[in-house]
Amino acid sequence: MASMAKMRDLLAWSTEHQTTPDDPNYVPPRPLGELDPGLIDMILGKPDAVRMRDAMAIAVDESKSEDDRVTALDDMELLIESLDNANDMEVLKLWEPVLNLATCPIPAIAAQALWVLGTAVQNNPKSQEAFLKHEPFPTIVNALSSEKSTNEIRAKALYVLSGALRHNREAVVKFTEAKGWKALKAALEDPHITVRRKAAFLLNSLLLPDASLSSPTSTSTTSPLQTSDLTRSAIDTHNILSSLTTSVVNPKPFGRQPEQQPDADYEEKALRGVVTYLEGMRGAQTDVGEAVKKDLRVLLGQRETERGKGWGLEEEEWDVLQRHAE
Repeated sequence: MASMAKMRDLLAWSTEHQTTPDDPNYVPPRPLGELDPGLIDMILGKPDAVRMRDAMAIAVDESKSEDDRVTALDDMELLIESLDNANDMEVLKLWEPVLNLATCPIPAIAAQALWVLGTAVQNNPKSQEAFLKHEPFPTIVNALSSEKSTNEIRAKALYVLSGALRHNREAVVKFTEAKGWKALKAALEDPHITVRRKAAFLLNSLLLPDASLSSPTSTSTTSPLQTSDLTRSAIDTHNILSSLTTSVVNPKPFGRQPEQQPDADYEEKALRGVVTYLEGMRGAQTDVGEAVKKDLRVLLGQRETERGKGWGLEEEEWDVLQRHAE
């Protein structure tokens, strides 16, 4: 009934604006400010900031149904695909409630909250900076490593890490302080193959050097975008290179039909990370250790005829593997 009353009021207001002062039936229209605020929303639509607040109010309301709360977070995620809206999360004080929801005991809500966080920081330095102010990595690392986390939660946690860590040196430092590398290493053997793929892809991304350092005008060796040196150090400290090669040589079963192993997509991503690491060893210590050499010899033997083309490797990259297997 209330909705019908609003519609009648809207029709009356519209009719008032269809006459002109020279019309004998002219009645001065009511100012827009005199209309019901709900009616104004029907005409103009709510501002995105209001919609974001409304969505968060539903998402944190435990009296609402799980479906309603998940839908609210889905609406939130769509809104913050806009960089401006993502940047407004700090002004609207939405980071903390979303981070709290990432620890929700209801898996669907926790996963959806992580999705919001990952979208908010994706390719958005200003949002990333705001995100780091809230010390998020203990929460995200726990979502990745907890035995209680579902496959979707762990995958979404890696989505957040991918957006937050790439090209962000400060974030990698804080991730290290949160003991995140141990969790990322374990993800290479996750029972869910999607999590493994995301972990391997992220490692390779973090190993790639900042292109600005090769610029003739670049004078800094500690660019705020540089993550490769910190990642290389973490790989050495946590013996992650061996985990990468072993995960390809002896992959753990996954899914409901383990006889379909290995996974070509994971192999390509993992070997890409290995090659990127090895290419960066020029002029430095080049001995990768006997365990890695043994794995490399097995892998080279498997693809000797095609010389790594099935893994998407170039001839020079195949040579890199050969050189370090000796």
